Amino acid sequence: MNRPSKPAASQRRTAIAAAAAAAVSAAAAWALPSAAAIAVAGAVAVILAAAAVFYGTRLRRGAADMRARERAAGLLGGLADRAPSLGAVTFEHRARRVRDALHGGFPDTAVVEADRLAKNTALPADERIALLQEVLAWHRQERETAGDGRSLEFDVVIVSHFGLPGGNTSANAAEILAYRDAGLRVGLLHHPVYRWGASAPISDKIEPLIDGDRVVRIDAHDRAHCSLAVVRLPTVLLKPLEHRPRLTADAVAIIANQTPYKFYGSEGPSEAAWDIATVEEHLGDWLGDHTWYGAGPTVIETLLRHHGEEVADLKLSTDAWFECIDVDRWTLDAPRTADGTVRIGRHSRDHKLKWPEDPRTLTQCYPDRAPFEIHILGGAEHPRRILGGLPENWVEHEFNSMDSREFLSRIDVLVYFISSEGKEAFGRAPLEAMAAGVPVVMDRVFEPTFGPAALYCTPEDVAATAAALVADPQAYRDQRDRALEYVRHHFSEQALIRRIRTLGVTVPPTA
Repeated sequence: MNRPSKPAASQRRTAIAAAAAAAVSAAAAWALPSAAAIAVAGAVAVILAAAAVFYGTRLRRGAADMRARERAAGLLGGLADRAPSLGAVTFEHRARRVRDALHGGFPDTAVVEADRLAKNTALPADERIALLQEVLAWHRQERETAGDGRSLEFDVVIVSHFGLPGGNTSANAAEILAYRDAGLRVGLLHHPVYRWGASAPISDKIEPLIDGDRVVRIDAHDRAHCSLAVVRLPTVLLKPLEHRPRLTADAVAIIANQTPYKFYGSEGPSEAAWDIATVEEHLGDWLGDHTWYGAGPTVIETLLRHHGEEVADLKLSTDAWFECIDVDRWTLDAPRTADGTVRIGRHSRDHKLKWPEDPRTLTQCYPDRAPFEIHILGGAEHPRRILGGLPENWVEHEFNSMDSREFLSRIDVLVYFISSEGKEAFGRAPLEAMAAGVPVVMDRVFEPTFGPAALYCTPEDVAATAAALVADPQAYRDQRDRALEYVRHHFSEQALIRRIRTLGVTVPPTA
């Protein structure tokens, strides 16, 4: 049974009223007469009245209140005339954060930030009042449209940040297609990570999939029910949406597609990504009973080994929620034509987690000599810093400068090694290479995830392994076939559909 979400209305009422009154309380310290007093008085009155009407707050209308408001309006007007440019840059930056929060689903936070700006006497008074008016106008509009939401029924609802540039968005896109092609109706609830930008738009990899029929974006005023809700990316629930639809689900799954810390070294975890207890509390309060899944064996092992006490009371599945891929859409017609070189490819975002951390290991994994050519898609600033510049046989392609499948058609082998202290949850880029028919050479830490779909070796053996594979067409074909078979069984759309059937989703028999 799902627990209802905790109402934030009373907190929002208090915060909005405080923000509306902030201009008055902040201005009380000044005594600057101004010809703009009447206009500013009107602005302050509008703000206070709007707050009173919207929330039904009974503000006192006595003479003392009126005198205080008139006095404060005059003081604010004087400040606006005297110092219109104070802190303009800072104000614009912070005002943009308020607007992003307001329109990105975090109106309570927007109110708090607007309140802070309104109380800052070093900032232009007219701009502060305008911002408060904007916040209250948004709330008035929300009140007027609150009843316009739809009642929606879905087979699956995905809750995620649909605007990220990397593997999270690719994984979501693949699952949306799998559900749609299986005849299911899919709802998408875009949930930005507040600290990364509250108003982040939906990616152009996701937007074209939304047709309003089989794939529907869920808006804040909607009421939605689904057989299964899937939350991908725990980070989104560090700060849940404050303005969100009423969502209920018969079953809820949350996918930990990254570990709570980015690195797990000999001295312990470092660089926190998300907090287990916070996410668990927020998800339980919102959607009720739920099951945790790791995106791969590495995540599950990391949670049990490094976070045993924290996950002891969680409902944590021992089965991984693997990403899926449509092999038929990815498989290339034939390998790249041989030309005497061994073209090694590498596709990932440019982050220190994604690269070996020392020069020797880096050039062992990605050799800086003939007959090798190293082609990088995703940027190479981090290896450039490690090596003091890129070797002459490296070719760099910026992130998203070409389609992944096109990139894979230009290489012979994909080599995938990351930081020795990193805990990669899955590995979207290796999966795409396997589905395309490009052999993958990887660190042995990935073997529990990909099994016989890849070749595994140490960094010092990468060059020999890749060269031998390219020199032997039969071995190359055999590895390609092993990978395709493994991907079809473990990471295909059909594998995903089998999984959600076990969670209570009714799938048409033809899927």
